[in-house]
Amino acid sequence: MKIKIDKQACSKPLDCRLCLDRCPEKLFGTYPGRLRERGVAAGDWVIFAMFPSQCTGCLECVSFCPQKAISVT
Repeated sequence: MKIKIDKQACSKPLDCRLCLDRCPEKLFGTYPGRLRERGVAAGDWVIFAMFPSQCTGCLECVSFCPQKAISVT
């Protein structure tokens, strides 16, 4: 499976968390979008597919994403 995430549409993944929580295989992870100084909390998180090879094609992430930011082919 190929998982594509529109990072412009998914601007606040930690506020939404639907794909993070709904994916039965727990494929998704997040990382800070910009470099920051040590000790400064990140405020711009980006979501990505950590383990795309484990995707079963259930499309839970696609169906629950309110921003329609995820596609699976």
